[in-house]
Amino acid sequence: MIRRSRLILALIAVAMVLATAAGAWLLGEPGGAAGPELVVEDARARRVLLRRLVAPRERFTLSYLHSVSQTRVSGVFEVGAGGDLVVRETSFGTFGPGLPELQPGDQYEIRDGLIRQFGLNQRLPELSLFVHPYTEHRLEVGGRTLDLSGTLPGGTLVRIAVEATR
Repeated sequence: MIRRSRLILALIAVAMVLATAAGAWLLGEPGGAAGPELVVEDARARRVLLRRLVAPRERFTLSYLHSVSQTRVSGVFEVGAGGDLVVRETSFGTFGPGLPELQPGDQYEIRDGLIRQFGLNQRLPELSLFVHPYTEHRLEVGGRTLDLSGTLPGGTLVRIAVEATR
């Protein structure tokens, strides 16, 4: 009888380890390690869309279709050492509302029809944005793409931030 109960406890322990590892894999976390996490959530519903372990200086890209110019805009962000987000570069096809206005001394290049402004160092505590089907918002991090506009209802407020591991 003791042998049977030990076997059952061992099976339960193995099942718990496998469930934890599967949950970490689904959320994009490597094997349960500790560290800061990039958290993407439906801000109003407080529903986590992505939770992924990140390292300081790790980069991700957020892109969307500009509503006026109808061109793709993308921003490259970096995880700051203090848990903030650092804007590193932005690329866009033409000038328009909400897009950067280049100033003398700004670092940029124009290639293949895109203006790429780089050498940026703007720090943000978090990003918040509204997604709609026509904005085609996409988040690319760690080789994976999360289609925010394709998976969320129009008008959803999305929050992107770095948080300490829970």
